Amino acid sequence: MIFAALADEHLNLLFQFELENRVWFESLIAARANEFYSKKSVKSHIEHCISAAKRGKNYSGVLINNGVIVARANLKDINNHHHTSFVGYRVAKNSIGKGYASFCLSELIEKAKVLYSVKLLKAQVLDNNPASKNVLTKQGFKAVDHEADFTELDGRKFNCTRYHLVL
Repeated sequence: MIFAALADEHLNLLFQFELENRVWFESLIAARANEFYSKKSVKSHIEHCISAAKRGKNYSGVLINNGVIVARANLKDINNHHHTSFVGYRVAKNSIGKGYASFCLSELIEKAKVLYSVKLLKAQVLDNNPASKNVLTKQGFKAVDHEADFTELDGRKFNCTRYHLVL
């Protein structure tokens, strides 16, 4: 199992991961635009992630097991002035329950501290995803607020819980 920074060489693996898990991800979070699901768009996405990482604004990682991406994880909106960042992660449907989200989150926590001097990590989870809430709390995140009717997926409204982890 390898956790690596997202790179150009991951194009085919990431395209496969996103395409195969599209319906699963869209049941838990807001859908990506249809245009995203082409190799050209995924290549552009990777280039954007790499550029943002070089500027110290984001970190995008992939978890590869047996030559397949089983999860991806990100530090988003790294703010060097306030020493904050958001975490996010996605695990392939056929890979849930194997500890991959916890592993990715622990990697993000370490990178946030060591590489970016982040003092506060933030996360938000829709109420339709109790497994993600469990991963966050297991890693020490605390719920800080709850917003009703945060978003709508497939015509259903979902609440959102926000979490913080002081590093």
